[in-house]
Amino acid sequence: MSYFQTEDRDGTIIVTLTNAERNTLNPELLEEGATLLQELGKNPPRQGVVLTGAGAHFTCGMDTKVAAALDEAGQERAVAGINAFCAALHRLPCALVCAVNGNAIGAGGIMMLCADWIYAATGNYKIGLPEAKAGLPFPPVPQVVLDYWLEPAWRRRLALSSMLLAPNEAIGAGMVEATVMADDLIDKSVTKAQELSDQPGFKACKRQLRARANAEIDAILAG
Repeated sequence: MSYFQTEDRDGTIIVTLTNAERNTLNPELLEEGATLLQELGKNPPRQGVVLTGAGAHFTCGMDTKVAAALDEAGQERAVAGINAFCAALHRLPCALVCAVNGNAIGAGGIMMLCADWIYAATGNYKIGLPEAKAGLPFPPVPQVVLDYWLEPAWRRRLALSSMLLAPNEAIGAGMVEATVMADDLIDKSVTKAQELSDQPGFKACKRQLRARANAEIDAILAG
């Protein structure tokens, strides 16, 4: 079973996370996703990548039942998986747009912050970073992503209170650029990925913008 579906739409690769009803994460899924993203990084799609979730959820984060059942080796594997997945997502040299179709909880929020542009579908769902409530501290690479791409006051509020935001509230927190109608989410996200990609200096500017964060990520992975 593959946890990720891909579709090439006019040079833009749409990557869809799919795992049962809530699109929760587990070590096997994270390892598959990291491998897929690393391959996309080696051969970047001409018109960028759109990341979304299947069904009603973007992802509800780590599967807490799976996490609770992991032994020490399993826990280490899970942390290594989330570090590798987020690192590969953050290091994509091409345009990356997140098309948030529903609940984006915990690791889902981190995945959003790895993107160059984030659209969220209108709807009654939540976005947030409730690791404190779940008893799952941020692994090192997600912490770097938070440090660089979430404004300090919101980083404090979201990480320490486990508060969850409606899609329009997430705009004010800097986690979403705009909300769009659900039926238009993928089309608008593909269009945005192509608009970003068509700028002649996009890749160079993205490389400059992410250089410090990527250096910190590389140091974590090398350690």
